[in-house]
Amino acid sequence: YPQILSRFPNDIRLKIVTNMIDRAKSWGIDWESSLVIFAELMISIAPNFDQQENVREALSSDKEHVNQIIKSITEYVPDSAWMKAEVTIEDLPLYLSENFLNASLLEQTTSAIPLVLWDKVADLDIQQYAKDACQLANEIKLHELNDAPISIVVWRCLYGEGFNDSVVNPWVAEITDVDRQPRERIAMLKFRIALDYGRMV
Repeated sequence: YPQILSRFPNDIRLKIVTNMIDRAKSWGIDWESSLVIFAELMISIAPNFDQQENVREALSSDKEHVNQIIKSITEYVPDSAWMKAEVTIEDLPLYLSENFLNASLLEQTTSAIPLVLWDKVADLDIQQYAKDACQLANEIKLHELNDAPISIVVWRCLYGEGFNDSVVNPWVAEITDVDRQPRERIAMLKFRIALDYGRMV
């Protein structure tokens, strides 16, 4: 999956894969073959695919046989659920270890920063960046999206002091336009970061 993992150095890739495995294990999945399937669904469908109601119901319906269930998950989950998972995609789960799966969004964002900004983190006040990002997400009406704060952190770090100045970066006006759909704006921001810096958030 070069579109995602190749954007990170080897040690960060390993941590991301470990996080995917941790997420699978949180459902009780422990067969190697089943862990691989879960991780591949996180990459090919959405890192948060397991938050879809139909998927959650399937994975929690029979804990004893959850390894077999994930292997035939398409038999339990309708196409509409997979389509919704793709539309409501969030990448934050890729950066969360098992200790932060149920943490607050602020805590999750703080823990994700060292992975997403592995080469910049030494110069950052991680906790303050996370707090500021959560506040800005609220101000520009992106607070309902879990990906918003970490995306804002990367935006601020890479574009510098005038990161949210629409005079410096005209495209900022579209990102901060509260009349646009939140998911559309986050997608636009992520695409801009990928375009300008070749990085994934």
